[in-house]
Amino acid sequence: MRQWDGQRVTTLQLLLSLAQHPTLCVWCHSAPSLTHVHVHVSTDGWQRLLKNIRTRAEMWGCIIVTSVLLLSGVGASKWVVYFSRTDICAWAGTTVTLPCRYDYPSPFSSTRVTWFHISAEGRREIAYHTDGNLLSPSYRDRIKYMGGLKRCSLQITNMKLSDAGTYHFRFETDNQQGRWTSPDAITLSVTELQVHIHPPRIGNMFAAGETVFLSCVARGCAAPGRNFALYRNGINLGQSNKLSAIYNFDSQHAGTYTCRPIPPQNVQSPGVTLALGYAPRYTTVQITPREAVREGDSVTLTCSSDGAPPAESFAWFKEGVSGSVPDSFRPELRLWSLNYRDHGEYFCVARNPLGTDRSRPILLNVTYSPKNTRILISPKGDIMEGFAVNLTCRSNANPPIEKYAWYKVNGGQPWTKGNAQNLTFSSVRSHHAGQYYCTAWNGFSMGTSPTISLSVLYAPKNTSVLARPSTVIEAGSSLTLTCISQANPAVENYTWHRINAADAWETRSGPSYTIAEISPGASGQYYCEARNRIGAHSSPVLTVKVRGRLKVIALASAVGVSVGLISLTVVVMISKNMHRVDTENLEEEKQCSPIVDLPVDNTLFRESTSETFLLKGTKMSDIPEEPEEIYESSHPSIVPLKEAAQRAEEQGKINYITVHYSRMPSWEKAKVTKIPLDGEKKLKDGPNAVYTVLAKQLREEMEESGV
Repeated sequence: MRQWDGQRVTTLQLLLSLAQHPTLCVWCHSAPSLTHVHVHVSTDGWQRLLKNIRTRAEMWGCIIVTSVLLLSGVGASKWVVYFSRTDICAWAGTTVTLPCRYDYPSPFSSTRVTWFHISAEGRREIAYHTDGNLLSPSYRDRIKYMGGLKRCSLQITNMKLSDAGTYHFRFETDNQQGRWTSPDAITLSVTELQVHIHPPRIGNMFAAGETVFLSCVARGCAAPGRNFALYRNGINLGQSNKLSAIYNFDSQHAGTYTCRPIPPQNVQSPGVTLALGYAPRYTTVQITPREAVREGDSVTLTCSSDGAPPAESFAWFKEGVSGSVPDSFRPELRLWSLNYRDHGEYFCVARNPLGTDRSRPILLNVTYSPKNTRILISPKGDIMEGFAVNLTCRSNANPPIEKYAWYKVNGGQPWTKGNAQNLTFSSVRSHHAGQYYCTAWNGFSMGTSPTISLSVLYAPKNTSVLARPSTVIEAGSSLTLTCISQANPAVENYTWHRINAADAWETRSGPSYTIAEISPGASGQYYCEARNRIGAHSSPVLTVKVRGRLKVIALASAVGVSVGLISLTVVVMISKNMHRVDTENLEEEKQCSPIVDLPVDNTLFRESTSETFLLKGTKMSDIPEEPEEIYESSHPSIVPLKEAAQRAEEQGKINYITVHYSRMPSWEKAKVTKIPLDGEKKLKDGPNAVYTVLAKQLREEMEESGV
């Protein structure tokens, strides 16, 4: 063994023969500095290599060799790869060389070499290979292998952050067992130097007048303690460890900015170019196809704009509609299967980082038949009678409506009311109320509106009173007065008024006024008042007469006496002229008639132009009351209406006679004529003709009494 005394040793190579402990070597030394120790051990055909033992002089005392590699060979003396530098710090963008040497025994020769890179994420890439086809794409055109004389250094240009990681070397010889991969690796760190710009912009374009901030930023192993200078187009702008501001940016500030370390080195950041930009302008819209389109067609609207940088987003809008058109943030807006709602004016808004610009609206002309035809009534709310009312027919159509027509539904049938867009009532009346609809025609088709109701409000009118059963009624009966009136809205309240003899007022409410058992004191004048929220109206006065029972009896007695006198006169006249009456001569019958046989009956019958009453078969109290003045110039007349026909059927044929008299108190001038029998010709009697039927029994009694 050879020993170096008093010398500074940096690399020591020892060859030891280990017989009993082939895997462990402990060596102590007191040298002031020992940085590398390479130990090559050979014993009985086994090769052991201990390398890369690092220490400092003050720590040198005892070195424990723990990295032992065993090679199974053919008795060769060297299989080794070593790197002169195992940690390298480089700047991004620069060129770096990974130093490497390797050795192998003779007579072998190297046939293939490989450098592979393992990234911090564990991704493996081939940085160099004898077969260039196996090279990873990220290293193409950036590496240079510096081999020869058992050198294996690798040069990498334009360093990138992605190049950081560990690099291993492997070589293969022409012997199948002669393959070697370095157990150690070179660690490569990359420091990046950049120009930072604030605010960030696409394309680094800024509008005139803006403020821009720039700074030099370094990250990595070479950054600590470094100062940097900012350059524009290669001109030093001074130290820029902090923000450098550019106020009122304009064209003179445009250019390429870089950063370099201080003091200057062959290191420079990637250049960043600032440019003067502007917001979008000259924004326009085009429609394809350009001609008018109809419902169901499809169109494309295209938005174009000039901006620096170019517009990066678009939005489409329709005039009169809030918000943008759905799903329209592209330079082209495609509208499929158009309908009438798509008709209108459209515009687009182009945007880039420097601002926005809006195009002028362009009309999308969609032709369609009338849609949404409807009627508008003016004024709104309640419409009173006398108001001016306007009905307007509205319809959406393109081309516009050419012709309108108005209809009023009356009895289920439409009646034409006009052909203008507006139907106007200058002073509306109740008869104008009803159901209306309109039609609209635009040359393509017709649209019909729904029917609307025109309601006209008015105060009650045409008010009247209806009496049931009559205005002249017997005492004790029930009388109902009903108030009838036309009104809209309907009558809300009825008020009844009565004017009694003392001119006092009596009021009651309700549409009907009923007196269950009316008395003579209820006679008088009645009227009703109908009222709604518009106004009120009163009916004409209705006079009600109630006939008392005593008056009826008196009237019946008077009638009885009168009838007796008339009967007596008739009998006398008949007796005197009985034999001279010619029943077949109609002219003589006009002058006189004989007394003929009358059926036995107790009924008296008489006809005149005055009112008729029932004498028998009807109670006296049932005879309607007549005015008092009936007795002043004429005699009362009584006509049997009910039992005359019945008695005739029961007792045979009745013969009639005619008595002619004038409205005079004397009975002498009365003429008696035979009443025509069934089948005979009618008599042409004058207006004063009176017919009287005398029963046979009554006649016999009169004859017996000598009348």
